[in-house]
Amino acid sequence: MAATVETRLSDRQREAVEAALSLGYYDIPRTATHEAVADALDCAPSTAAEHLRKAESRVLHALFDG
Repeated sequence: MAATVETRLSDRQREAVEAALSLGYYDIPRTATHEAVADALDCAPSTAAEHLRKAESRVLHALFDG
């Protein structure tokens, strides 16, 4: 059985994406920064940015690479 896009994310990546969505990180125009996501996750901004990059990569690969 193929994994869904959501199940390809680690728990922490899912938390980061959920926080980013709720804070407006993906809004246009963007209304939150990765620093705000980091505050919500209680981690360093670089860590939050890495979680988001990895999650975005996994989602895009799942959608376009099958």
